[in-house]
Amino acid sequence: MSVSQMATSRLYKLVESLCSKRNVNLPVELGKCLYEPVENGVELYLAHFLLDSQHSEYTSPIARIIFNVNVQTWCFYVPNYQGEELKWVPYEKLPYSVSLEALITELESDPQACFWV
Repeated sequence: MSVSQMATSRLYKLVESLCSKRNVNLPVELGKCLYEPVENGVELYLAHFLLDSQHSEYTSPIARIIFNVNVQTWCFYVPNYQGEELKWVPYEKLPYSVSLEALITELESDPQACFWV
């Protein structure tokens, strides 16, 4: 069993809104928020640009939000590098929630200053 299409659509809409709000009038040197769908969720990235470029030089992973069908909750992960290998680990302050909005709010407000640094 996977996450419902309605829940996935809601996730995409909330993340798209987050990225749009974050990117508006943001200087290019601070990077742009973008996301890509993954199975049962999304991964968010920060795209880094050269000052004179309209194309991203590289991206950095920011967060991953995945629906865990076994426990029917949204899980919130942050990137952790072990050497050069990327591992997604639970976000300590709010590792999961039944409320998708709570995770998006946490990501948007960034109280730990770990997403949009």
